[in-house]
Amino acid sequence: MLFPVFIALYSLAHVFIWHALATGLGLSWSGRAGLGVALLGLGLMPFLARRLDRRGFERLGRVFSWIGYTWAGLVLLFVMARLAADLVLAVSFMLAGAPPAPAARLLLLALTLGLTAALAIYAFIERSRIRVETIDIPTTKDVGGSGILRIAQISDVHIGSMNGRRRIHTLLKRLHDYDPDVVVSTGDLIDSRAGLAVPVTEALSALKPRLGKFAVIGNHECYAGLAPALTFMERCGFIVLRNRAVMVSGLQIAGVDDPAAGRPGESSQHEARVLRGLPDGVFTVLLKHRPEVLSGAQTRFDLQLSGHTHKGQIFPFGFLTRLYYPAHAGLFRLARTSYLYVSRGTGAWGPPFRLLAPPEITLFRVGPGRPDPGGQPAPASSPGPVNTGEAPASLTVTAFSDRRS
Repeated sequence: MLFPVFIALYSLAHVFIWHALATGLGLSWSGRAGLGVALLGLGLMPFLARRLDRRGFERLGRVFSWIGYTWAGLVLLFVMARLAADLVLAVSFMLAGAPPAPAARLLLLALTLGLTAALAIYAFIERSRIRVETIDIPTTKDVGGSGILRIAQISDVHIGSMNGRRRIHTLLKRLHDYDPDVVVSTGDLIDSRAGLAVPVTEALSALKPRLGKFAVIGNHECYAGLAPALTFMERCGFIVLRNRAVMVSGLQIAGVDDPAAGRPGESSQHEARVLRGLPDGVFTVLLKHRPEVLSGAQTRFDLQLSGHTHKGQIFPFGFLTRLYYPAHAGLFRLARTSYLYVSRGTGAWGPPFRLLAPPEITLFRVGPGRPDPGGQPAPASSPGPVNTGEAPASLTVTAFSDRRS
């Protein structure tokens, strides 16, 4: 359902750009035809890149990816810039009077192209700068002898044609700077089959936090091929938690598969089983790619870590991701002592741009006496905490509906 809508909007955006360029430059019919062919070729580039990736043409696929996905991002930025330019010129024309029509069209196009370039440069720079968000999580549970447990979350790195060795080395440098006790990856470590060939496993495997590295699969691991993706993650030194939990010093980590890995409803059943089997009294982190919480399960874990949404990645797509995942970025308080954190993502999917949604590594400092982090309110539709010591036998996924997030 979403893919046909995307194709329709993507096509309309190209028609919009064709009209803006043709009228602004005053092109002849032959010029307009040539422009149409050029836009068609550029518009098809991302789809051709995916096809080349699936066929194993890695180098050619990388070239097509950089051209095609950069163009796809520029399409969105151009549309936004044109709307802004229309507004700016409409106000200025009202105040100063409109110039002759040909000059007005050329001025509008020049302003649009200038704004597009400015937005693209800013969005490219924002994508390249990974922020470290530090969040305190108080607990009365024992988290080991140090008294403070440092958990670093990465998510949606999307290793592939657009995110390669340079991106990974930047990521690893930031992680080394903060020296976490545990590193967790909440899905989409790789982007596609092209990601399996990126030579970063040695660098990632050299990262050895005190209590280990743990990961869950996201939807893109399934798209790339689950078996080779799992092999890749294990070669990177991650312990992949597939519907199971492990205990390390003062910490319990549970992980569940993304729904893309199985039949509809199967992931919820696996998660319910994992949660019911967790012992009480140990600080528990649940790794889950999509920011959905099983109804009634808030007291079975202390902190759920998710990603998937990228906070929209490029404004204003955040408004769309919020429709599907209203808890689409940041910290949410689920129960009195349990939280959900949704990462903006550490990499980027598709276009090499991020606009008003900077990439992040999240560092959680867990321990007694840590300050209350606050957090956005739990969704109104979420049920209250479960008073029994057991999660309900039947759990359902509840989609957040509080639009205040």
